[in-house]
Amino acid sequence: MRINRTEEAIFSYLAELTHTTASEVKRAVTSFFSVIALEADRLPFDDERKIYTRAKFDEFVCAYNIPYIGRLGPVYSRYLKWRSNDARGLPRSKRSDYRVGLTRSEIEDIAEEILSGGTPQINRKKNSELFNRVWLVGKEGKKSARQVIPKEEDNGV
Repeated sequence: MRINRTEEAIFSYLAELTHTTASEVKRAVTSFFSVIALEADRLPFDDERKIYTRAKFDEFVCAYNIPYIGRLGPVYSRYLKWRSNDARGLPRSKRSDYRVGLTRSEIEDIAEEILSGGTPQINRKKNSELFNRVWLVGKEGKKSARQVIPKEEDNGV
């Protein structure tokens, strides 16, 4: 753990208040917050292929309310913002690349089959390999994320 000059000054100030040495204050602060940092490092949120729902996120997260400091721990809105920013570096495709359209002749064949009273055979293959890049993980398991995090295009403004 790297300590900068400002933190050293704070440790020295706290050491004067408590009549101890700065190294003891540093050791106490480090041991107190290292437990929280280790717990945060073990969270499974650093996978770019998974986006967790709020319910699943809350199963993993533990927050601490520390007097005079406040709440320490992951926050879902910050997690989504982080994932959104992280997703900008991933390769993206237009939505039209995912859709499979029917040709005019296929539509005419389907209409002819319906008008004659039969049930048409619609052979549409989904481009599922394009969707399984990112998964939405919830209590029921994982499913394709598709448009979970809206991505804004830079318009040069």
